[in-house]
Order: sequence, then C-alpha cells, then structure tokens
Amino acid sequence: MAKGRDTTAVPPAYRGKETSFIKHELLKAYLKRLFLIIGMSAQRLGFAELCYVDGFAGPWQDESDDLGSTSIAISFRILDECRKELEKQNRSLRIRALYVERDKTAFARLENYLREQTPAGIDTKAFQGDFVELQEAVLDWCASRGFAFFFLDPKGWMPVGVKVLRPLLARPHSEFLINFMYDFVSRAASMGDFQEHMVDVLGERVDVLDLHGVAREKRILGVYRRNLKLSMPATSRWPARSAYVRVLDRWKERTKYHLVYLTGHPHGIVVFMEISEGVALVQKLIRASTKQASRVQRTGQAELFGAGDLIESDGPSIEIAEVEEFWLGRLSSEPTRFRETEFADLLEETD
Repeated sequence: MAKGRDTTAVPPAYRGKETSFIKHELLKAYLKRLFLIIGMSAQRLGFAELCYVDGFAGPWQDESDDLGSTSIAISFRILDECRKELEKQNRSLRIRALYVERDKTAFARLENYLREQTPAGIDTKAFQGDFVELQEAVLDWCASRGFAFFFLDPKGWMPVGVKVLRPLLARPHSEFLINFMYDFVSRAASMGDFQEHMVDVLGERVDVLDLHGVAREKRILGVYRRNLKLSMPATSRWPARSAYVRVLDRWKERTKYHLVYLTGHPHGIVVFMEISEGVALVQKLIRASTKQASRVQRTGQAELFGAGDLIESDGPSIEIAEVEEFWLGRLSSEPTRFRETEFADLLEETD
C-alpha cells in the first residue's frame, strides 16, 4: 500500500489481460448507475422493463466455473444489485438480460452458466449465432416497452461499424458502450484494399494518409462518433451524444482501443465522464504496475516506491493552456448560467 492507494493493480484473474479489467471496471460502474437512475424514474418515463444486451458475450480467457473475469458474471452481479435496490425503493419493474455468442464451445458454457447462475428475479436468454445476423431477433427480444443498454465488445472492428449498427442505433430509449478497436482501424485506414471497409466502419470516406499521432486519432474517432450519433433517433429536446474512454496498450504509449459511449440525454454524459475519471486512475495504476514489474524482473532489484506512487508522474491528461483557451472563448461581460445541458456540451466538445 503506497500513500493509502492499493498497489495490487489487477486481480489475479485478470493477469495478462489487464485492458479487459479497465473495460470491465467501466462497465460495472456505469451499468449500475444507469439502471438505478432509469429504474427510479421508470414509471414517469413509461418504462416497464430494463434490458441489458451483451452482443459478443463469450466467455473468453476464463476457465473458472464462476467466470469471474467475464462481462457475463459482472452483469449478473450488477443486475442483481440493481433489482434488490429498486425493490427496496418500491420500484417494481422487470429486468432482462440477453447474451449472444457465435462460437459453439463458448455458447455451451454460456448456456450452462445462465442455467445454473442466473440470479433470482432476473430473466436471461442466450442466442447462438452471429450478432450482426441476429440484430432483428435482438430488437424483437428488446420489444418496445423498455429501456435497453447494449454492450458491444467484439474481437474485430467490422461488427461495430456504423453501417452494421444502424438498425440497433435507430432504436429509441437505448444506450451503447462499444469497443472501437482503434489500433486495427488506424492501420487499415492507410491500406488501399480496406478503403471500402473503412466507409462501412466509419460511415464515410476519411483521408488520413497525411495525419499522424493525436491528429489522426482525433479525426478517425471523431468521424466514427459523429456518424454513430447521426444514426440515432433525433428528438426535439435532446440530441444524441457521445463520449469515450481511451485505453492504452499496457506496455506502449499507444492507443489500443476506445470505449465509445452513446446516449440521448445530457445527464448520461455527465455521469459517464465522472465514472471515467476513476477508470483513468485504474488505468494509470495498471500501467505503472506493469512497467515496474518489468523493471524489477530485468534488473533483479526491488524498488523503494510502489506503483501507486509512480502514477503521480503521469501528469494531467490535458494542458492547463487548453482549459484557459476554452473558457476565454466563452466568457463575456454578461452572466452565463451553466446548467447540466451546457455542462454536457462542454464535456462532449472537449472530451
């Protein structure tokens, strides 16, 4: 323990797949906040049920019986906690979960797990097959009386392309957390043979041959997010909104993927960004711990400070000059009231 911070960055089940731990920490924290917020207001909003959809469920890289390091087990725990909390608050509504998996072996484990481990009061269902091909069946399962949260974490990048997801994105009263495999997309974007695929993935043709580093990343991710939002239902009150968490390779200073979030409400952006701060700290701790372990193994020398102390040297995620420039562009001689909508605008614009 260094400065009161746990330096055991990753539970044993996640050793070797640390980036999955970051992803699952975000899912765990946000899904609970989301379903409790929606559940408490379900009657006023006209929702009879809460639906959770895992489009690429697995299980993968976890041979344990409890599947503790999978999104399946995590969702079970969160949905069960939400159901119990909502019941305490006299909020009675149905909670359902759908898991889709193509691989036959993984699906057999999934079905067995659902049969033996589904918490009381939660309705679960498993579909075997390709999520892209099953979208119509998924939408039928969701029906129209409930709020739906889609967790889309495929092994590749084509299944979460804008063109593929348009039928799902058009569903009202839905939110999405999508694993956008930027590392793969960025490399493919420069290859002539993949240009038509890039149009399907990003929603339009994007020329990034002369862009590198941060500029290239912002361009690709910005186009992808914009076209995802354009595919979501437009309402007179709230536009579609997007935020993201950048997940780095645990060894290199390079983006591995982005967890792209989509919502139709400003409060969603505020809550997601609040939670992402905690996840950013987890990611810094994991990277510091990984690098420290590598140094110790290479030198054979233990280090005086724990990984929790070393993350302080990472510095702020944004330059103070950028903050000053942003606010100077918005201040005037007249008072301006920043409500939640304006704050969500600020967060989305500046990431």
